[in-house]
Amino acid sequence: MVKKFFSAAALLLATHCTVAAPLADLSSGPTGRIEFESITPPDRWQFVRKNLTNTKTVTVYGDLLMPRSPSDGKVPAVIISHDSGGVTPKLHDVWASALNDAGIAVFIIDSFKPRGIDSTTDHQGQVDVSANTADALFALKLLATHPRIDKHRIFHMGGSRGGTSAFESYFDMVRKAVINDNLKFAGNIPVYQGNCNTRFRYDRSNSNKAPMLALLGGADDGTPADACIAYYTELRNAGVNVTWKVYPGAYHNFDGSNKYQYLSQGVTAKNCTIEVFMTDRQGGGLGEARDYKTGAAINGFAEWHKAFNACNSRGFTVAANPAARDQAVKDVIAFVKAN
Repeated sequence: MVKKFFSAAALLLATHCTVAAPLADLSSGPTGRIEFESITPPDRWQFVRKNLTNTKTVTVYGDLLMPRSPSDGKVPAVIISHDSGGVTPKLHDVWASALNDAGIAVFIIDSFKPRGIDSTTDHQGQVDVSANTADALFALKLLATHPRIDKHRIFHMGGSRGGTSAFESYFDMVRKAVINDNLKFAGNIPVYQGNCNTRFRYDRSNSNKAPMLALLGGADDGTPADACIAYYTELRNAGVNVTWKVYPGAYHNFDGSNKYQYLSQGVTAKNCTIEVFMTDRQGGGLGEARDYKTGAAINGFAEWHKAFNACNSRGFTVAANPAARDQAVKDVIAFVKAN
């Protein structure tokens, strides 16, 4: 059973009403709230192609929480990207508390408030998910300079929208949009990720062999587990080192505190069957795209956006599942310790 730890978020709020200037180096060993520079790409295509014409720089922040037990050596770390609801108490009270107790540092990024956003649950178009991904990659570069963190054992985890980010940051094409050297995540942990039905494919140019562990809810009607499993199976057959686990009866946000609730306006791509093979080549256009159910080609951005808008819909369920949550925490800790 995960123990409740309600003081972390409150302590950070009370202690960090003001934030220091953005940092590019953590060699002094700071903890708590840390500001750093990132970017807000307009979309995934311009992000991976490093097209900065319409890309804005932005100062974002994260909360760095170190293990409570003193350690003489360096510790692993997990960067957490939040879901469409932003930074909620579960990230501190469930995840950070348990991971810290296991000797793992945690860096919780807020990708919304610095951009003036509260939630994207009902309107995902407010900011592209590549902004969350950019934040996580810039955070990787930053945490790699911390004297107490093992730069070779930094992981990326997230749920839903954050799960999409934790999934996409695995691939070389995405990582290289921010990082120019060989620094990469030691492993990626997407949790009930979005975009299993709308697939942005980066695997054709990928050489990363680090492990990925995907955690899914068996009753999820927002990002159905079967669609993710079909996607992961294709990727594994193509050489991606991905494994997955399904928690029976668990809905979307099973690690949260929501009672069973149907979000009638919540955006879901569960009816989509489209994919695009991304390219980082300048002037590469849309990239090869198709309906993977029918095989019909999708030609150009206009057809892609038409198909994307037609298949997206609204309405999915969120519900806490303590048993699934507790097992997910154990599974993540085991994954980090094994890698």
